Amino acid sequence: MSLFVLLLSLIVLLNFDGSTKNSPGIVDATEVHLSEYPPGCDTTAAAQCEYEFLLCKLFKGPANDQTTLCNCAKDFYGKCLRLAGCETANEVGALTNHEVYMATCVAFIMEHDCPDPLICSINCASDEQIDSTTTKIIPFNNYGQYYLRTRVCLTKIQEQRLQRYSVIQQVTCSDLSDFSICNRWVPPSSFVPVALPINTTYIEIDSCVVNSDGSYTCLDTPGPQQVYGNSFLFPKSFEVTPSNQTTCSTDSDCLGSFCDKSFRPYICSPKTIQQALGTGADYMNV
Repeated sequence: MSLFVLLLSLIVLLNFDGSTKNSPGIVDATEVHLSEYPPGCDTTAAAQCEYEFLLCKLFKGPANDQTTLCNCAKDFYGKCLRLAGCETANEVGALTNHEVYMATCVAFIMEHDCPDPLICSINCASDEQIDSTTTKIIPFNNYGQYYLRTRVCLTKIQEQRLQRYSVIQQVTCSDLSDFSICNRWVPPSSFVPVALPINTTYIEIDSCVVNSDGSYTCLDTPGPQQVYGNSFLFPKSFEVTPSNQTTCSTDSDCLGSFCDKSFRPYICSPKTIQQALGTGADYMNV
């Protein structure tokens, strides 16, 4: 983005005084990523995020400095938008193209070769930044038509056996309340790394829809899919199996990836762990 456009954006935003700094989407947030259903995008908080991102790019360092731009993006995409619940929502700014934030994030980290591509990921391990050394990273390739809700079963001990016999026996999560439910859903036709807590024993993935009135429903059919692992080994990816209807025509059909036209019919290229843990320039390498 040219300096002229940045300055023009700042002029438009001069009347935006940052009064939303006390919005619950921005500060004093704890475990905002955990709830049965998404809280929705706080558009006021998202506007504040865009304002702070613009100021950061303009004044936090030299013009067009890679380190400065990537640090600004890390705060914007990796923290502010996550707390606002807007990672997969559309831009709200008057001078934006109203694209999906995740799509603009991927374009940004690739253009500037940012060292941490996980700022464009779904974080189900914590509220803000992802630490790849203390989380499990699993690329989700959602070729399906539903949103994917991730329910995390953490290490769970059979309390009676522990108290009576001092024996540690792991048990499954049986009720919905036993799970840590991530409210950051993976949209249809999206290809994105998902961060999970390091002590995850397994996950269950629900297929969900957004109803016409804006409410949410998670379906019994198809039922939840279970993905198992342990502290040393976990699946390298999760994939909703492509169908004959799973095709693309342009890159815009593949959130977080690109339309691979070397296949017939065209299909979105799957996300890999190597792409997730590389740099921004490697994010689409196959």
